[in-house]
Amino acid sequence: MTDLANAPLDEVQKRFVLAPDEDIRLLAPAGSGKTHSLLYRCLELFDRSGGEARFLVVTFTRAARDELRARLGGGSFARIAPACDVVTLNGYGWRQVRSAFTNSRLAASEFDRQNLIRGPLSGAWSEIEPLRATMESQPVNLPRVLANLLDTMKTLGFDHETGTLRHANDRLDALEELGLIDLLNEPKEKLLEFGALENGRWESFLDVTLPFFANACKQQQSQAAFTLEDQKYFGWLALRRRLKDGNLPAGNEAITHILVDEFQDINPLDLSLVLTIADLNRSKLTLVGDDDQAIFEWRGAAPDFILYPREHLKRPFTTHILTRNYRCPRNIVEKSARLIAFNTRREKKEMIAVATTEAAIDRLNGDTFLDTTRRITGEIKAFVAAQQPGARMALLSRKRAQLIPYQILLARDEIPFCAAEDLHVFLSDTFDRLLSALRIRHIASQMPALAQMGIRLPTIVDDIMALCNSVQRFPLRKAEADALSSHLRRGQPATYDAALEALEAYAGPIRGKQDDGKTVKDFAIRLRKFLHSPDVHSSIEALQTLYRGFQQDYGRSQEDIFLADPPFFYLAAFAETYGSDYQKFIDDLDKAKATLVRLPGMDGDDDGTSSSHWRKPVHLMTALRAKGREFHTVVMLDVVDGIWPLRRAKTARQIEGERRLFYVAMTRAKSRLMLTTSGRIGEEVTAPSPFLAEADL
Repeated sequence: MTDLANAPLDEVQKRFVLAPDEDIRLLAPAGSGKTHSLLYRCLELFDRSGGEARFLVVTFTRAARDELRARLGGGSFARIAPACDVVTLNGYGWRQVRSAFTNSRLAASEFDRQNLIRGPLSGAWSEIEPLRATMESQPVNLPRVLANLLDTMKTLGFDHETGTLRHANDRLDALEELGLIDLLNEPKEKLLEFGALENGRWESFLDVTLPFFANACKQQQSQAAFTLEDQKYFGWLALRRRLKDGNLPAGNEAITHILVDEFQDINPLDLSLVLTIADLNRSKLTLVGDDDQAIFEWRGAAPDFILYPREHLKRPFTTHILTRNYRCPRNIVEKSARLIAFNTRREKKEMIAVATTEAAIDRLNGDTFLDTTRRITGEIKAFVAAQQPGARMALLSRKRAQLIPYQILLARDEIPFCAAEDLHVFLSDTFDRLLSALRIRHIASQMPALAQMGIRLPTIVDDIMALCNSVQRFPLRKAEADALSSHLRRGQPATYDAALEALEAYAGPIRGKQDDGKTVKDFAIRLRKFLHSPDVHSSIEALQTLYRGFQQDYGRSQEDIFLADPPFFYLAAFAETYGSDYQKFIDDLDKAKATLVRLPGMDGDDDGTSSSHWRKPVHLMTALRAKGREFHTVVMLDVVDGIWPLRRAKTARQIEGERRLFYVAMTRAKSRLMLTTSGRIGEEVTAPSPFLAEADL
């Protein structure tokens, strides 16, 4: 039997472990010891049942799954390991899919998902006239939008087997209440932009997307062709059919208890799958999580499910709240509690710091962004020089672009660091185009000297064409590009300015239109402003404001991460230190890019411990990627209004989501927390984040 008298459990944890066999919600704030509390609960229930209990422990990452499996591999918990199935929801759903469909195929990459739309699922859109016509005009973009839409509708709880208009409207109402409706606004706006919808009303959206969704799902079933999200969606449908047919698990095959970790991160599809597993097995449910750490609404998760479980799961739950924080310094616990108390949509919790030590908390303020960057770089160098065994420093940002100047600086100064995939912007095609543009601008500054030496540059026309391909959102069509290039070459221009004069004289069509040369004259104006920009800073600003090919484009960001959040704001501010030294700036960008290439990727399923790269002393990542990790020193970058919280966060729900992310970021610090502010970033005057005052930082 379980010996709880000697178990490493506090009184609140013991009350949870010894609770009656019922549906439970366990609220477990950061550092409260939830994992071993869960395992002791399983041990207690196993012994209480005489060894008959069977557990499904659901995690949301493979790293969490592997940690739990490792703990079950030895010590007090080894004897319940055979009774515990620790698995991700995707993994459990995939078992059901492979059981229900022979020769199942999985389209895991973005490329494979789009090809699924173009090929096996082409009948789903070709029968819908607006989509068929749009595919002819948007053969590259529409497959991407439809692939994302298909997965998103599944994530958000749409059901093709109950695919009535009434059901769809009910889903829209539910998503509005959950604050998730914006996840459908983006594909709706894209379809409207492409001309696939008559108007921007939801009725028009459903008229087109509902039959596509139903057709696509049926074709997926008939062809056993699935995406990663389908592991859960079609796994859920397979289990629902078993439940409807009364095909219930027999004897010791039945799961008696389901324990769902990180329940604050589940989406509507996850919820449906968990409930169906529970109904099929007649299982007791234990929901484990922390509503204060719900930070994934942007991908369909809703904190409402853990806040109001009776409403959403249709069964009563007894709540236990862990109160002791075993990880964070006392002042971090107190200040984070003060901050999160400003949220109104939360469960109130008493947070007691076990540690008596306090973290060093510092505000680093500079008059300008560059001043602040220099100070932080000095702190990084001092931290690395101290060579504290096992100590790591994290630079946490709200936006990906905030990290780029630090990667450039660290790579330039050869300071060992690692960067999560948040910085894969350096590996994007658009970033390569930006580097090429800066190289062209550098060459332009050298042209007078080259001319004096009698050197004629052979790439002038190619360079001008490369810039032309970034002026508009998409490159020129091949036939038009060939015609324009031939026109420019006939003049044999000796300088970029001569090539621009020839460009202004071009009379051929652009984008299939003849407009008396207005488009090419506009091209020439934009190219001339860039090629004559006086320094690196102004060149980057010219690319940002004058060239649509470098501007934010969510539709193309799936294939090119640069376009999700172009880093011009921070690059331009950082470039002020280089003056007109284009070569030095380009060299430093190349070095930063080469550093990232040598590093492994890091997703939510990897805790980073498996690679020596992730043991480096300095880590760069967004706050979203810091969840579940801890560091000796945490530096929160640019803690100013408009970034923490983001400027686009307008509603009370959105502000509370931003506050939760700030809470998660600051509670990653074990010994030191630094928060940076600048009086000015670029030309923009900034004010400190309101979260600083709320947390009394």
